[in-house]
Amino acid sequence: MKKRLATIIIAFCISFISMVALSLFSMERFTMFSNYSNDVDHSSRVVISIRSAEVSLRDMGLTERGYMITKDTMYLRYLNNTIDSINKAIATIKELTAYNHEQQKNLALLRGSVALRIAAARDNIAYVDSSQQSTRSKFYDDSRELMIECSRRLRDMRLAENKLLEEKFQSEKIYQKLTNSTLKYLLVIFCLVTLFLFIMMVKELRSRMLYQEELQAKVIDLKRSHNELKEIAYAASHDLQEPLRKIQVFSDMLLYQKNGNEEERQATLGRINTAAKRMQTLITDLMNLTSLTNTDEPKKPVDLNSLIQTILVETHDIIQSKEATVDTQLLPIIDGYETQIAILFRALLDNSLKFRREGVKPVISISCETINGHELGDINPNLQHKKFHRITFSDNGIGFDNKFMDKIFKIFQRLHTQESEYEGKGIGLAICQRVMANHEGYLIAHGEPHMGAHFKLFFPME
Repeated sequence: MKKRLATIIIAFCISFISMVALSLFSMERFTMFSNYSNDVDHSSRVVISIRSAEVSLRDMGLTERGYMITKDTMYLRYLNNTIDSINKAIATIKELTAYNHEQQKNLALLRGSVALRIAAARDNIAYVDSSQQSTRSKFYDDSRELMIECSRRLRDMRLAENKLLEEKFQSEKIYQKLTNSTLKYLLVIFCLVTLFLFIMMVKELRSRMLYQEELQAKVIDLKRSHNELKEIAYAASHDLQEPLRKIQVFSDMLLYQKNGNEEERQATLGRINTAAKRMQTLITDLMNLTSLTNTDEPKKPVDLNSLIQTILVETHDIIQSKEATVDTQLLPIIDGYETQIAILFRALLDNSLKFRREGVKPVISISCETINGHELGDINPNLQHKKFHRITFSDNGIGFDNKFMDKIFKIFQRLHTQESEYEGKGIGLAICQRVMANHEGYLIAHGEPHMGAHFKLFFPME
């Protein structure tokens, strides 16, 4: 049990460590995914800002040409808005690429080109306002070349950022694949360890439950043994005293009998002899009962069918003399002590033959069923769900009142007086009770006056 408990503790530690590792790894992976996602979003914002600058640069060229053709001041407002958009986009790009030195270098060149492009556009507008000629100014040509240069620098920056974005996507994809595999393996390990731990705990719980049931059964058996010892002590102090007192009284009578004749002396000696024989019989019965407490020999499979047939053959003459009928059904093979079970069956068969009704032929039935221990719930509630072989000895004899059920299993306790027609010393059923206790079984009796009795033997199947 200690070894299994140590295994459970180790398995629990492994399960706990796996759970902690899984949690920490999941948190770390979540953080990394979050960082990758932020990087991708950041690069996407850089690309969007670059595209915005490209669009604003093209719009500036369109408004410049529109003003040159129409000289509509509305184009000047558009031009100023476009210039503000370009400056805003460049400021955003500068902020977003602050960590990227290569992009910052490109951005510095772009800002110079954009400044020259804006200056050339303003000079071209001023030239258009002041000149009366229809020829194109040199500032327009310069602004076109500068726009091409700005567009090239923006394209280079966009391509570099797209390359960086693609690298981040590839890294995220590889990392995600590695994360999925790692999480899968950690989860499988955690589930296996947890399942193993659950199985071990269930086994430990079942083992403890079985141990508790066995302990309760041992306690019940201990109580029975304690009661038997009390009854034996009572028998030694009371039942054995009765023939001993008779021996003493008759010995005194014989000792002080001076004028008695030979016949009186012989009668007194006969009474002494009878009392001594009764005392010897009681002592022998107690020895037989106490000898059953020694169960050092191993249990062996016992074929109850063969055993009961042997007993019926041995008691054939008694059965015939009482004109009895014994009906036996198929009985199981159980693990037990064959000699003790033979004593048990002989005692129950003898009990049914002894306590027959006057003028009624004894009919004895021996049957067997496989049942749960519901009838044993009053003895031990844990027995209700265990499997038993219930062997029942039934007869049509004089029966007994169930209120005397406890008395019939006590040592030297009889429901009939010493002078009654029914022989017996009142120890047979006590021996039966002890035999059943040695087999971890139980014996229950039910009777009905002048109708018969039923003795039920419960042999555990496990």
